[in-house]
Amino acid sequence: MITSRVIRTLPGNARLFAPVLGFHSSFINRAYSTKVEKKKKTQQADISQIPIKSIGIIADFYVPPKYLKSPVTSWHKLLFRRMGLFAINTYSIVKFKRETGLKLHFNQWKDTAVEQLVKTNKIFAASCSISNAKREKYLKSQLEGVTGAEVTKSLIRRASTFPPNSKLDWELLKIESNPKIISFNALPDADNITALVQFVIQVKTKQKFTITTINSKPQVTESSVENYLAYTLNPFTNEMALVGSLFESDHLRGVQPEINFTNSQVMASFQVSCADIFRAAPKKQIEAKKN
Repeated sequence: MITSRVIRTLPGNARLFAPVLGFHSSFINRAYSTKVEKKKKTQQADISQIPIKSIGIIADFYVPPKYLKSPVTSWHKLLFRRMGLFAINTYSIVKFKRETGLKLHFNQWKDTAVEQLVKTNKIFAASCSISNAKREKYLKSQLEGVTGAEVTKSLIRRASTFPPNSKLDWELLKIESNPKIISFNALPDADNITALVQFVIQVKTKQKFTITTINSKPQVTESSVENYLAYTLNPFTNEMALVGSLFESDHLRGVQPEINFTNSQVMASFQVSCADIFRAAPKKQIEAKKN
């Protein structure tokens, strides 16, 4: 009952979700309005005409924090926030099915997401094992059709700092739990018809890293890694690209995004930051979990 009431409030709540998608408010009005609007000539960008590799993470999507990592006093709030996220996801799914006439292929999309993650890590490791001068060209060619433009740039920057005459090996040991799509967002074109999808998927894996340098023993590290990866998908062609990653939201934050995307510079900075899929969790989030 609570969820159904939340869903019914979505269409008339465009201003609430304007920061979520990071586009001009008119884009959000098209995305959530149930009324037939008069045609107006505007200069708004048509997302369907933009290559998916050029579309970074469009919002600081809410990633539900784990209950056991949050204060007990916040659990009731976290429950309601999960309900709110479920309502938003449900609305996007209904919009997607109604406007595209396509079936949802969650299992296929999850499989492709994991495959692209594995491919990205293997390609990055291989790039670190060749001469520095060849790394950028290698990454650009091998990651074409796999990662977004900003993710590729981020990997190029990281590869350039790896010591020369060294070798990096990466291996996926196992997938520790079934990957789960936690955020599903239908992106409309200029006519308010769903054209693309951006989703966030939780992937838990056990990975093995081996660093080999001249005159030293290989350094082997095995670790369990939990990623929240964002992908942009064209559901009509099944073209998909890894465009960044997010971290668990802290227990203080609500479902509504905190970042103001009406400022294009702020949005660009956020997308570049999220494109660095190997970055550490922000200090702010680490401190919040301790409180």
